Amino acid sequence: MPSLYDRTMKLEETLAQFMQVPMSNQKSIESAIKNLQVQVGQLAKQLAERPSNSFTSNTEKNPKEDYKAMITRSRMVIQVEESRDDHKVEGFKQ
Repeated sequence: MPSLYDRTMKLEETLAQFMQVPMSNQKSIESAIKNLQVQVGQLAKQLAERPSNSFTSNTEKNPKEDYKAMITRSRMVIQVEESRDDHKVEGFKQ
């Protein structure tokens, strides 16, 4: 039969091994959180540097320069009514 000292040492070894798993998981989680913080910081910096009035997608110029209406991604219809030198713009949802 093992002595009390041997049993205590074995228990301490088992406990140390058991504690290593959560500690390595915690380090992994802390590393992932740090990476996410860096990425969010980079995104915030990019958003702050971008002009607020710019479109987020590429726009194409109408080659004919003759249009009567445009439909946005949000399905909003913008109609252009021309009178001599004046442009009237009306918007409504479809």
